Amino acid sequence: MLCIEYDGPHKNRITLTKGDSATLKLKLYDAQNKVVPLSEADRAVLTIKQDIDSEAAVLQMVIVEGQQFDFTPADTAELPCGKYCYDVQVTLSDENVYTVIPPSEFILAKGVT
Repeated sequence: MLCIEYDGPHKNRITLTKGDSATLKLKLYDAQNKVVPLSEADRAVLTIKQDIDSEAAVLQMVIVEGQQFDFTPADTAELPCGKYCYDVQVTLSDENVYTVIPPSEFILAKGVT
């Protein structure tokens, strides 16, 4: 199960059960609050690290032309359950870079089955 907290002290925190399939849809808005679709020349990257100071990512997913990150069971199968840090960065075709989700908590939770 994928759960995202939108408000409160844990805004943008994601909880994902280890080994689950899940889809995280990314919806971008411009200054006029209009939806901005990613083109094939744009790129969005979700990076998960052990903590914000870690050099290496434990998982990185890329969207090229599309609006969602698709987690497969294999993506988290080898990761230990616990707290991680993630962010989402978008690079547009004009080479402008935007961190659209700032560093936030990512929890990989245990499942019962």
